Amino acid sequence: MKELRGKPLMAGITSACSMGFLLFGYDQGVMGTIINSSSFVKQFNNPSSTQQGLITGLYDVGCLFGSILAFLAGERLGRKKSIYLGAWIVIVGTILQTTAHVVVHLIVARVFTGIGVGIMTAVVPTWQAEVSQAHNRGAMITIEAVNIIIGFVLSNWVSFGASYVTTNFQWIFPISMQVVFAIYLLLIGPFLVESPRWLAHHEDIHKATHVLARLLDTTEDDARVQQSRAEIQEALRLESGGSLREIFTNGGQQNFRRMLLGVGALYFQQMSGINTVGYYLPVILEDQVGMSNRLAQIVAGCGAIFYLIASLPPIWFIDRVGRRPAMIWGAAALTVVNILLCVGFNIPGTHGTILVVVMYFLYYAAFALSFLNVSWIYPPEINSLKMRSMGASLASCSNWLFNGISVTITPIALASIGWKFYLMWAIFNFSFIPMIYFLYPETKGLHLEQIDHIFEEDVGSSSGGELHHHHHKDRKKRPFACLTQGVRESVKNPPSVGAVRAGGGGVVAVRDEEMGMAETGAGVGSGLGASASAARREGAKQEDEKALKAAAEEASDGRSSNEVPEIENVEDADRASR
Repeated sequence: MKELRGKPLMAGITSACSMGFLLFGYDQGVMGTIINSSSFVKQFNNPSSTQQGLITGLYDVGCLFGSILAFLAGERLGRKKSIYLGAWIVIVGTILQTTAHVVVHLIVARVFTGIGVGIMTAVVPTWQAEVSQAHNRGAMITIEAVNIIIGFVLSNWVSFGASYVTTNFQWIFPISMQVVFAIYLLLIGPFLVESPRWLAHHEDIHKATHVLARLLDTTEDDARVQQSRAEIQEALRLESGGSLREIFTNGGQQNFRRMLLGVGALYFQQMSGINTVGYYLPVILEDQVGMSNRLAQIVAGCGAIFYLIASLPPIWFIDRVGRRPAMIWGAAALTVVNILLCVGFNIPGTHGTILVVVMYFLYYAAFALSFLNVSWIYPPEINSLKMRSMGASLASCSNWLFNGISVTITPIALASIGWKFYLMWAIFNFSFIPMIYFLYPETKGLHLEQIDHIFEEDVGSSSGGELHHHHHKDRKKRPFACLTQGVRESVKNPPSVGAVRAGGGGVVAVRDEEMGMAETGAGVGSGLGASASAARREGAKQEDEKALKAAAEEASDGRSSNEVPEIENVEDADRASR
C-alpha cells in the first residue's frame, strides 16, 4: 500500500484531529437538546434540575479523568495510540448510554464516555501542533476548533430531526451517533504518522527522520529533513538536564510558568460563560424566555449554524492578528454581551425577547472569534518539547474541570437567581483582560524553538505585555532589543554562562526571523524545527556573544551604564565589539 506523503498526509492528520474535536463538540450539545424531550423525561422519571445538572456535568468529570490519564500515560503511549484508546472508550461508553434505564446508569455511562473524549482533547492539539508549519499552525488548530462547532450543530439538528419520533429513538439515536466519529478515527489511524518529535524524544531518530521526509514529501537525505532533525535533537539536548518535576518547579525553561499559561488559556475559555449558552440554550429559551419546545429547538439550531459561521474567520486571521488581541477583544465583547443579557431579561414583552435572542447569537460570535480557537492553540505552543504532552494534558484538565463546574451550576443558578447569573460571567470576562495583557506573550509565527527562547531566564523574567513588545513590535524597529536587555542586566549583575546563553538564544531567534527564514521549506511547522540552518545559527550566536562580551568589558572599564542601551542594531553591536 502506498504511504501518504506531503499534503495528503497532512490532510489526513488534520481530518483525524478534527474528528476528535467534532466528537467533543457533538457531546457538548447533544444532552442539552434531548434532556427536555418527552421520551427522555418519561424514561428517566422527570429528572429534577439537580439531576439534569449531574447528567450533563458529570460527563465533564469523566473528561477530566481522561485528561489526567493522558498526563500520566500519554507520553509513554504516544499521540496515535492515545487517540486509539480514547476512541475505543467512547465506543463502549456510547453503548452503555444507549442501554441506560435509570439516571445512575446514564451518569456512569456519561462519565465513562467522557474519559475517552478527555484523552483525545489532551492529545489531539499536541499532535497537530507538532506536524504543522509555523506560519499556519494556528489555522490548523483553529480548523479543529471549528469542528467542535460542527459537532455542536450536528447534535442540535440530529436531535431536532429525532424529536418528531415519540419513542425512545428520540434520545437514543442522537447519543448513538458518537460511535460513527470514533470508528472513523480507528479506520484512518493506520494511514497516518506518529509525531516526529515524540519519536525523537523516545530515541527512535531514524523513524523520526522518515516521518519528517514524509511530511515534507521528500527524501531522508534532503537538507530540510536533516536540518529539522538536527534542530529537534538540539532541543532535546538542551532539555536533557531537567527532570519531570520541572513542570511544577519551573527550572531553566520556566516550565511551571508555561504550564500555568496553558492552563489559564482554557480556564478563560470555560469561565467565559459559553457553556451556559452552548449546553442549555434550548432549555433557557423554553424555561426562561417562554418559547415552545419546538420553537426553542429551531432557534437553538439556527444559533448553532450562526456559531459555525462565526468560527470560520479565525482560520484566516489568527496567524495574522495573533493570539493576544483575539483573547483581549473577545473578553471585552463577552463582558458587554453578558451585561446586555441582564438588560434584556428585564425588558418585558417582545422587545426584551428579541434583545435576549440577539445577545445569545452575539455570545456565540464573540466566543467563536476568540477563546474558541486561541485557548486550544496556546497550550501545545507554549510548553517545551519535553513537557508538551504533560502541559497540554494539564491544560485539558483545566478545560474539563471548569467546564464541569460551569455546566453543573448553570441549571441550579438559573432556577435560583435567573438573569443575575449573567452578571457573574460579565465580571469573569472583564477580569481576564488585564491577566492576558500583562501575562501572556504573543506566539504567532514563531517556531517552537523560538518560543522556547522567550522563556529562557533573562527574557523570560518580563511580563507578558513586555514580551509581546520585545518579540513582535520592537524587533521590527529594534532587532537587538533582546540583546540590549541582556547587556543592561550584565552591567548590573554579571551573568552566568547559562544566562548569557539564554540571552544570546533570544537574539538568534529574533535574527532568524528578521533574515526572512521563517517561511522557508524547513518549517514543517512548529514541530519540525527552527528555520535557520545550524551553521548560520552557530555563527550568529558566536557573533552575538562576542558583542555581549565586548560591551560588558567596556562597561567594567568605566563606561556608564547609560551608554550600553544604545546597542540597538547590528551596526551598533559591531562598533561596540571593535
